Amino acid sequence: MDKVFKKKEKRFWTNFMNGLMSQIFFMSAFIAVVSLFLITIYIFYNGLKIFKVVSVTDFLFGYDWEPVTLKLFGIFPMIITSFYVTFGSIIISAPLGIACAVFLAEIAPASAQQIIRPAVQLLAGIPSVIFGLFGLAFVVPMIQSIADVAGLSILAAIIILSIMILPTIISISEDAIRSVPKELKDSSTALGTTKWQTIYGTILPACSSGLITAVILALGRAFGEAMAVKMVIGNTQTMPDFSADSGFGLFSLARTLTTNIIGDIEYAEPGLHLNSLFATGAILFIFIIITNAVSHMLLKRAYGASKT
Repeated sequence: MDKVFKKKEKRFWTNFMNGLMSQIFFMSAFIAVVSLFLITIYIFYNGLKIFKVVSVTDFLFGYDWEPVTLKLFGIFPMIITSFYVTFGSIIISAPLGIACAVFLAEIAPASAQQIIRPAVQLLAGIPSVIFGLFGLAFVVPMIQSIADVAGLSILAAIIILSIMILPTIISISEDAIRSVPKELKDSSTALGTTKWQTIYGTILPACSSGLITAVILALGRAFGEAMAVKMVIGNTQTMPDFSADSGFGLFSLARTLTTNIIGDIEYAEPGLHLNSLFATGAILFIFIIITNAVSHMLLKRAYGASKT
């Protein structure tokens, strides 16, 4: 009887704990979804108010941003700068990140992996303000000495962002490369190909969806960065100078969508000015949603391909 009672008691507590943990996990997921929903509603609700006074066309394609005195709310220069900085950093970091991932997954000995991989993870954990300080102390003076310009520029922001998004590209690309079936690599080697021919002729094409996903996620990360960019870009509300004298815009002072928000939020009063910042955040939100949706689709495609 005692054994039967203990079994029933044990079964009761097991079922109770399973049910309790299930409810805790459900509530955690529920809170996360509700929080995202409330944030989205709040941003778009306040952001859409600006369009009662300013047209969508004037807001998105206007060149002038003077919300306090002239009531001008054009963010087109900031959109151009955001894309310029983002894609500029991707051009630098994508080849470096994928090459580092190939080295870690296919070439590096175990001793080198034990050093490089923790270093990459540590790089991902550094606060963005530290990158900004590094940019001010090293990158900006370097640009100033080389090009004889102010130093604060789009180029400085591109360099800092390219460093910041490297861990994202490296980690996801390495996982994608390691997911390539060993049989595929062995088949390539059996045909008489070299190690390098197998890498760029077989492995990289097989995991191309995963590599593209890594780049797209890094793109979203770069597009949404604010603090480090604000510290090195110069924070000027005008369109970058794309002439050859200004390095086709690289040496121009500028302002991105994110730096526009944190630059004006300190003194923005309730009304059109504050609503315009919420609208800017809504534009950022839409872009991040699109990039995440595309990366999720590609990741799902890559996972499905690896299962077949």
